Amino acid sequence: MIVQTPAQKPSASCLTCYGTGEVATENGPETCPDCFGAAAKLSQHTKNEWRLSALEQVYRSTGREASADVMWLVHELRRSQDALVRILARCQDAPDTDAVAQYVRFEANQALGFYGAVGSGGDGGTPKP
Repeated sequence: MIVQTPAQKPSASCLTCYGTGEVATENGPETCPDCFGAAAKLSQHTKNEWRLSALEQVYRSTGREASADVMWLVHELRRSQDALVRILARCQDAPDTDAVAQYVRFEANQALGFYGAVGSGGDGGTPKP
């Protein structure tokens, strides 16, 4: 039997800024780069979207040669994420007895990071064969 101590339990607050939303730097306090000032853990999907928005802002206004390529990559990533969301939604409508839908649902969720891993027996949420 595995017993979790308080130190092992997952925390709802950001571990980088300890739930303050700010980190200390040489130039004074700045917004936490991991939670973006929210002081709580953000979903992987939210972090990715905020980082994509930051990349768009940086590369949209520059006249760099790579700007068009970065903007295209951001667009393709968002398009792929949207497709995975639609696939995940379809698989959630499937019965739990459908092993293929269960596997696809697990893999799509792993890529998107919408839901935390919940599994019986400490298997990390892996789908049952």
